[in-house]
Amino acid sequence: MIRVFIVDDHQVVIDGLSSILSDDDNIQFCGSAQNGKEALHQLESVSPDVLLLDINMPEMDGIAVIKALRAKEDKTRILVLTMHNNPQFTKQLIQLDVEGCVLKNAGKKELIQAISDVNDGERYYGKDVTDTLFADVKKTEKAVEKVQLTKREVQIIRLIASEYTTNEIATDLAISTHTVDTHRKNIVSKLAVKNTAGLVKFAIENGLI
Repeated sequence: MIRVFIVDDHQVVIDGLSSILSDDDNIQFCGSAQNGKEALHQLESVSPDVLLLDINMPEMDGIAVIKALRAKEDKTRILVLTMHNNPQFTKQLIQLDVEGCVLKNAGKKELIQAISDVNDGERYYGKDVTDTLFADVKKTEKAVEKVQLTKREVQIIRLIASEYTTNEIATDLAISTHTVDTHRKNIVSKLAVKNTAGLVKFAIENGLI
């Protein structure tokens, strides 16, 4: 029996999901919460196998919940249920070691399959989610190829876009600050941008962050 806890700020969504899950003999609905703070409080006494988690919620959103659980080394497997089919968002979930992500327009069959796979220790990212992510990766590859950026230059663009200073970039990549400045000048020249804002814009538009 898979114990599932639902976190969503809309009670009608919780009611609908719990009704869907109750139809499956292998799944047990073990509780719910309508915001992140409430969820973390309840999870101290409830031990679900899978946390079905929304992202946009008041007081404490889903990303904050994930980070809090990871910080506590909580073993609950997380399946994000969201309307956001955004490659940057999906990358963030992967970086946070989230076990799965399904869009809210998914059918009952896919939802049950995702819960089952995640409970079994597998990863489940819905087809629409992975298709969008792969399309973004291809877009990034084409953009990098078009302006002939090196792997090191791509690394530096990502770090700049993540607000790293020159000294921090040098430390992270084990190179000198002079080398970082040289790479930055070459990148600015290749991208034909004027400043850091231009680099960040390129990184965002081409899925580098």
